[in-house]
Amino acid sequence: MFPAQMPQTDSDELLRCKDLSRSMVEEQMSQNENTKTDIDLMHEVDHALWRDAAFRATDYDNIDVQVRDGIVHLNGHASSLTNLHQAERSLQTIPGLRGVNNHLIPDDQLLAEVSTALGSLESAYDCKFFTGVSHGVVLVSGNVENKNIKLLAEKCAASNPNVRGVINSIRTPGDDLNSLEEPFMQPIIDEEIFFHDGISGTVQQVIINPDNRRVVAMTLRGRFENQRQELKSLNNGETRPAERTIILSMNSVRYLTKVSGFLYINSNEKNRYMDFDSTYFFTPKKDWKAPYPYCPDDVLFLIEPQDVKDQILQQFPESQILMGLKDQLLREQLPANDSLGG
Repeated sequence: MFPAQMPQTDSDELLRCKDLSRSMVEEQMSQNENTKTDIDLMHEVDHALWRDAAFRATDYDNIDVQVRDGIVHLNGHASSLTNLHQAERSLQTIPGLRGVNNHLIPDDQLLAEVSTALGSLESAYDCKFFTGVSHGVVLVSGNVENKNIKLLAEKCAASNPNVRGVINSIRTPGDDLNSLEEPFMQPIIDEEIFFHDGISGTVQQVIINPDNRRVVAMTLRGRFENQRQELKSLNNGETRPAERTIILSMNSVRYLTKVSGFLYINSNEKNRYMDFDSTYFFTPKKDWKAPYPYCPDDVLFLIEPQDVKDQILQQFPESQILMGLKDQLLREQLPANDSLGG
């Protein structure tokens, strides 16, 4: 269902996705009094990167930093190869740091790779694409003869495993020039998401369209009953409403921050979301490189559309969720709007 990626990346790049945490006591026991702990080094690394004004203004918020056994591991996206090297230089002055494993992906390098890949389509279909990259997010624009070429270009750009997501602004004859592009959003795992009426849940996983590596929906875990009723139940000694997991389309999201998100809809608008059923989804292989900042376990893919259609038709014959899914089937992809309801 999803496009083949480029050659596998070094497993060391996925260090941030592995459970390598150790307690502070264990770490300190393994090191003598004269050796800095990883926690100490982590603070110094963070300070050094923040102290670099240029890096702080451009790339600081788009990277992940971990220190293990005295070695710093950098993951994420840098705006340029120059900034990537500058990050390394900023860390070289830290006493006690044993080394730097720099896995940052520079935008200029990624731009060159994606543009080269799209070049084969330009030759085959006699068209021209205009490509830009910002912290791993690829924007492709231009004019082509039909939607098939537009989709091919999107898949081609997304086939690079270092791409964070593809914004497809390619135009075809008959397109509405006033239509707005869906915003690029990446909810953080365990982030708290608030309905318009104040009820909240936490992000468990994201559902990604493999054709463009963009998040199209997310699963939320929480108690989605009226919170006043829940407090009343607790005061009366009644059982609290059970936690459950729901699926919510990204076009219900008003905006996201690094710690929370806010929706357009209320929690009682139950036709705008549905309970999560794992039989409709599958997880990627462990060696599949998820778009930053996700790990493979954070991601879900929709199973074959026809199978989903057959199963959901029996349960939601007239729901908006099904209507959105039917639109998805016609487009042969999971869209960034109207997917799984909304």
